[in-house]
This record gives sequence, structure tokens and C-alpha cells, in this order.
Amino acid sequence: MVVLALATAAYTWVVRIVVDKAQNIGGGDAMSSAKTYAFAILPILIGIPAISGISNYFQRILANKIALNSVAKMQKQMFAASHAADYASFSREPTGNRISKFVSDVSVISAALIRVLSNLIRDLLTVVFTIAAMLWQNWMLSLAMVIFALAIWPIIAISQKMRGSAKDVQEHVGTITSELKESFGGARMIKTYGLEKHEETRLGKSFDERIRRFLKLVSEQARVDPILEVLGGLVIAAIVIFGVYQVSADLATPGSIAAVLTGIMILSPKLRALGTLNNVIQEGLSSLTRIFDVIDETPQVTERTDAVTLENPRGHVVLEDVSFTYADGTQALNGVTIEAKPGEMIALIGESGGGKSTVINLIPRLYDVTQGKISIDGHDIRDLTFDSLRRRLALVSQDVTLFNDTVAANIGLGNLSATHGAIEQAAKAADAYDFIMALPGGFDTVIGEDGDTLSGGQKQRLAIARAILRDAPILLLDEATSALDADSEAKVQGALETLGKGRTQIVIAHRLSTIKRADRIYVLEKGRVVETGTHASLSKKENGVYARLKSLQMEG
Repeated sequence: MVVLALATAAYTWVVRIVVDKAQNIGGGDAMSSAKTYAFAILPILIGIPAISGISNYFQRILANKIALNSVAKMQKQMFAASHAADYASFSREPTGNRISKFVSDVSVISAALIRVLSNLIRDLLTVVFTIAAMLWQNWMLSLAMVIFALAIWPIIAISQKMRGSAKDVQEHVGTITSELKESFGGARMIKTYGLEKHEETRLGKSFDERIRRFLKLVSEQARVDPILEVLGGLVIAAIVIFGVYQVSADLATPGSIAAVLTGIMILSPKLRALGTLNNVIQEGLSSLTRIFDVIDETPQVTERTDAVTLENPRGHVVLEDVSFTYADGTQALNGVTIEAKPGEMIALIGESGGGKSTVINLIPRLYDVTQGKISIDGHDIRDLTFDSLRRRLALVSQDVTLFNDTVAANIGLGNLSATHGAIEQAAKAADAYDFIMALPGGFDTVIGEDGDTLSGGQKQRLAIARAILRDAPILLLDEATSALDADSEAKVQGALETLGKGRTQIVIAHRLSTIKRADRIYVLEKGRVVETGTHASLSKKENGVYARLKSLQMEG
């Protein structure tokens, strides 16, 4: 950049030499003198552009490399921070808005960094060296450049407005991303209900709003160029008028006047570029703010510095007088006490909103209890390292999470070091082996986004196979067999019974076939345990909550 800036500023000397020398060429020997001069100056006229072009080539590559590496590091930090953040943060912010920060905001910052590294430093150096060259050749005439200083105040005022407008644009891009994710994800319902036009109208309003916000930003950006253009004209006019006076008074040579004018011609686009670069910087800063909101987010659920490792766990889980309130003030649990001894299967039942899923979420510390404590083998889970706690747990929920990868890779997430043979055995135990082998590529079949090439029952069996492969002492099953037909459920239940021997199972279930096998049933209602017992004992309670739920299920 230094070489490039020096080469650019050198044009002022070249112009001065050419103009002044041309004045001295004349008479009968003019042609010979001109040829001699041309050959003498030719290396300079060729050399400066060559040096300028080569240095520009390398600085552009290096600037892009630095900017892209910085952005990639930022994305990695943001991704790590997102997963280190509290589980609650994913419900506070729409997924599409968070994704837009990784895509749209990062693109804006990438462009800003490249422009800043390439243009800001290079153009500033060019301005400094060119001004120095102009002052050296005619300092009095060069003072006309102070007119450009008049642009500072309006540009600062415009910048303050632009940053807010740029932030509005980026936030709305996040809104559009969320709405698109919702619309594409709900394609089945939209088509079935004939809502295509409704969605076109709904998203159309968002697209129009983006245009409105973007045009507002553009209108603010566009104010910079006219200001610099007018001021540049004033500078040139001042130089021409005062330059004519200097030449007529023999205070300067025509070459020095031409050199200063050449400097202005070099400076004008550079200053204009620096002025418009401010637009890019403001956009980048607004996106940077949104990105650092993610990177700097401080999680509330943290690992203690003196956390201990859970060694040789037996799987004795106890919730002691546990209460939990969500950030919005909703109380999910109130004084809940539950115990699951090693080898036991306990069932949590109750109507929706009773607090069953909250219990499941508290055990791996997706949230921390508001009051009371949860312990495993006598250790408060808040005193354990995240790794040793969560490695002892396996979760199968009603909402199956699958990735756009092979069948084997999705099952293998239960144990990243598992062999292919172990993955196959887990699939057999989950009654998934036969349908997997019927797929085009068997275990190497890519199942699509969220496993969209599979049926609901097949997805569920892959999730169960993953949990079986994990071989954890504590199993958390949230309606784990809800999507299976009777035959598959029976086979999977058999596999889970085998797996569950000597292990703790905490199950959310509604089917009697699952509930009957439980060693103990906890009935939750409005965040409280209202009944505890076995299937047989609770069934005998007249007017009991469990008996009523059982009766409703049997009638259904």
C-alpha cells in the first residue's frame, strides 16, 4: 500500500517535469530535443504504472485474505458462543434472526473489512503522500485544499443517522429470514389449507419494508458525494484563479500549477472514496454490534471453577423441593420432589403444561433450578462438570433431531467413537435395521434435512438407536415411542427394557403400555406432584387424577 501510494503521488512530479520541459523545447532542433527527452522520460512513464499495478495486485489479495480470515474467526467465535449460551436464549430469539447474523451481517462486515483494509489505508496513504508532493511543489497554491475540511461536520452528522438506519436494515433481514424459515417449514400446511396467496402477501409486505428501509439508508449515503463534489469544484476553481495569478507574476512555473491540479485530480476520487467508505463503515459497525451481542452474551447456566467429575455413576437421581420459574415469570415447577433409584423406571404423567418436560430439561442443566436442588448419586448437578454430567445422559424426545447426513452418522452421534458394528447393533436393538437396509445406500444413505426422507416412526427409531448406542446410565425418554406403530413399539420397548436394566429411566409417557411398566409414577398438575405410586395403586384411587387420566385414555 505504501508503494502504491508513493507511485500514485509520483504522477504530480511527472506532470510538472513534462509541462516545464515542454516549454523549453523549441527552435530548429525541437524534434531532436523532443525525441531525446521522450526516451529519457519513457522508463518513468512506464515504470510508475507498472509499479502501481503490481503493488495494487498484491495489496488487494493480502487485504482480502486478512479480512476473510478475520470474518471466519468471528463466525467461529459466534457459533461457539451460541452453543455456550443458555438453552433459553434459543427461545428468546427467532432462529432465522440468529442465522441472519451468521450470513447477512457477516457478509456486510466482510465487505466493510475488505473496503477498510484496501481503501482506507491505501487511500489515506495516497492522500498524505499526494498532499506532501503538492506542498513541496507549491505550498501556497496547495492551501486551497483546506476547503475540503468543510465536509467533516456534515459527514459526521450523516454518519450518526446512517448507523441507526443500517441496523434497522440488518434487523429486518433477520425478520425476513425467520419468516422464510417458517413459511418453507410449513409448506405442507400452507398447501393443504390453500394459503399460498396469504403467504405471498405476508412475505411481500416484509420485502417491501426492506426496500423502504434500504432506500432510507441509501438516501442518507447519497448525501456524501454531492458535498464532496461541490467542495472539489471550489478547490479546483481556487487553484486555477490563484495559479494564473502566480504564473503571470512569475511566482510559479506552469509545471508546478499543473502538478497541483494533477494532485487535486488524484485527491478528489480518493477523498470521495473515503467519504463513501464511511457509509460502509457505519453499516459494518451496526452489523458488528449485532454479532458481538451474540459473542458477548453471558450465560447464566455456567460450570463452576471447582466443578468435579462424576465418576462411576450409578444413576440415582433425586429432585428435592425443586421449583423453577421461566424468565417471563411463568412458574413451571413448585416444590417438586422426585426420586429415581438405579435400575428404576419412573414415569411422569399429567396434562400439558404440568411441568413434565421442565423436569427433563433441568436434569442435564439446560436450565438451573430456581429453588431446591437436583442430585445424581448424592452430587448436586451444579457441582459437576458439564461433560461428566451430560455424558451420563441419553435423551430421546418426541421432536426428533436429525441432520442432513448419513444414517450411520446420525446414529453415531450417540457415541462419536463407536464402530460401524456397534452402530448396526444399536439399530437392530431399536428395530431400525431392516428399514435402514432397505434404503438405497443402507447405513450410508443421506436422509435429508431433518430426516425428511423418512417417516415419523423411522425417525424415532433412529433417535432410539442413538440413545442405545450412548449406553448412558440415565435415560431421559420424552414420549420416545409416540410415533411408532404397535408392532414397532413392542420391539423397541423390548430393547429399552433390556437397555434399562441397571439404568435409571425417567419417562414422559401417555400410553398405558409404557406407564404400567414403571416402578413409580409421578402425576404432575400445574407444576406440583399431586399423586405418587404404582399403576396398580393409583388406579384404585377413586376420583384420583391418575384414575381420571387413565379413564379418558381408555375411552379415547
